[in-house]
Amino acid sequence: MMLNKFKMSRRTTATTARLVAAALLAMPVAGLLFTPGASPSAHGLTQDVERLNRFIQKSKPDKPAAQAFRRGRGHIEDEDWAGAASTFDSFIAAYPADSNLDAALYWLAYALKKQERYADADARLARLIRDYPRSSWGDDARAMQLELAPLLGRRQLVENTVAGEGRDELKIIALQSLFQGNPERGMEYVAEILKPGSRASRELRESAVNLLWQHGGDRATPLLIEIVRNQTDAGIRKPAIFGLGQTNDERALDVLRELIVNPTDRELRKGAVFAVAQHRSPRARATLIELARTATDGETRQEAIFWLGQTGSEEAIDALTALYASEREADIRKKILFSLSQHRSAGAHAFLLRVARDAGGDVELRKEAIFALREGRDGERTADDLLSIYAADANVEIRKQVIFTLSELRSPRAQAKLLEIARGSDGVEERKQAIFWLSQRGVQNVETLIALYDAEKFAEVKDHLIFALAETNDKRALRKLIAIARGDASVELRKKAVFWLGQSHDPEAAKFLEDILK
Repeated sequence: MMLNKFKMSRRTTATTARLVAAALLAMPVAGLLFTPGASPSAHGLTQDVERLNRFIQKSKPDKPAAQAFRRGRGHIEDEDWAGAASTFDSFIAAYPADSNLDAALYWLAYALKKQERYADADARLARLIRDYPRSSWGDDARAMQLELAPLLGRRQLVENTVAGEGRDELKIIALQSLFQGNPERGMEYVAEILKPGSRASRELRESAVNLLWQHGGDRATPLLIEIVRNQTDAGIRKPAIFGLGQTNDERALDVLRELIVNPTDRELRKGAVFAVAQHRSPRARATLIELARTATDGETRQEAIFWLGQTGSEEAIDALTALYASEREADIRKKILFSLSQHRSAGAHAFLLRVARDAGGDVELRKEAIFALREGRDGERTADDLLSIYAADANVEIRKQVIFTLSELRSPRAQAKLLEIARGSDGVEERKQAIFWLSQRGVQNVETLIALYDAEKFAEVKDHLIFALAETNDKRALRKLIAIARGDASVELRKKAVFWLGQSHDPEAAKFLEDILK
């Protein structure tokens, strides 16, 4: 599933930034947002430890206070929250006049919060804010207070922050906390933030919309619909459209369809098609099928066709294959074949194989179907299907496409066939194609390419083998190119080898070229 991300417009402190970023992510999983007391994610803990490391690096390592911070850091790295709390508590008692006492209070509160000792953590944060009003840890302390407020029954602090002036990052965290404790009140504040004439920043308004659909449940749908229909700012409508796609509410589909059928903005229309695709209802699938068949805008049709392939439904397969049969536009047909390749079902594979094998069909469409077969779940079965096409068809373009698709499979049978074609008596174009794709599979084929060169009689194929050797970026290949440049019977092939040696940055190649110039 493709997910839009709404980025912060300015830099925030590390703790606040992590929470704000979570609130701004347009994701359907509300649990991704921070919950006080929950087990930290690996990313979040790593970020916190890195921040503490940067702080410690600024202090003199030989000072006892700095050593105490290092011990505390070790406990936090080990997620030993009791040990960390004890260490920072001892620091505060031992160094009451230290210039880093505010930092110690913050990390003590952090360790207490991890132990779910919320009241104790809040008391340390209050002391930090009261005694060190200019501390660089102040905003982090206020952010943590807002995280803890719903658990301590302090909703007024959250509401005062949402209603206050400035500090958008803290407002976002406060609004998130309010939604977690009282979704109805959270929706009231969203309506206030989005009302005409509001002085709320773009960042806060976008975040409010994202929090609305993440936490509002069924009650959020009418407000999201109102935002989509009545807001004039496309930047605010976009997250609301995305949110409608996450609700799975039937009421959303009519609004989304209106945006698609009567578009005023290309990006909004694309967002609406995507939002319809996120609904897992029969009506949503029917809407995508209708758009794929009848939308007057070609881009809309192609998007609907693409998302049909992502639904995983047999109904979508039937609709796509029927549409392919009735469609005459090549680009649309190619999109259908690609969409079928994403479905990865037996029915989709069978249809792609039928198109690929159709000797009387359009060559470009057949090539598209052959390439789409690579997505099949069974690599060996796909290899067999491709080999049967290669054996039955004399068209060079079709054969070259089969060779390319074989090179995409992680299949011993496909690899063996590439070697057979490269060595065999097939046409020169097919052999060159196989040689090229063997060279793209890495150093394991270098000895094979060298042996092919030594056994080859056709200069055109040897020329291609020289290029393939140069592509491998391997010492054995480099030395074979030097040997060709020194003593091949063909002057033209020697010149080709010298040219490709000149493209190498290897010192051995440079020395050989310098020797030629002496």
